[in-house]
Amino acid sequence: MGGHALVLVLAGLAACGAPLQTVQIVNRTNRAIEEVYVYPSGAADHGRSRGQLQPNGATQVQVKPGFVEVLAVSAKLQVDEHTRDRPSASQGVEVHGPVQVVFYDEASKPAGLDRPGVFGVAFVIPKPKPPEPAPEQSP
Repeated sequence: MGGHALVLVLAGLAACGAPLQTVQIVNRTNRAIEEVYVYPSGAADHGRSRGQLQPNGATQVQVKPGFVEVLAVSAKLQVDEHTRDRPSASQGVEVHGPVQVVFYDEASKPAGLDRPGVFGVAFVIPKPKPPEPAPEQSP
């Protein structure tokens, strides 16, 4: 085996043995997150849910270094009298060290999301529809 081939083989082995990295997932909403998925970016299969998160709860997931997608599916909420929604939010993240992904509602952005290694992901909650005006009564 030539010197260049040996270097390539050793580099490949070193890449396969890269240590797992920690992705901390935090729920900063006032409702539960019912499903959490962490999967390689672009993967058609999201795999199984990594669990649930109560309001202000957190969990950690170990992943291989590289690009991953973090997806959260919220508990169902009542938007208005006629509308319910189960919002979801996701973010692509490049992981080469510990990172934190913080899910929050768009109208309630928490402080501290501007730090290195912290990714804020907003749930977009639909606005309630205004009530329909009562029909005018003619005299």
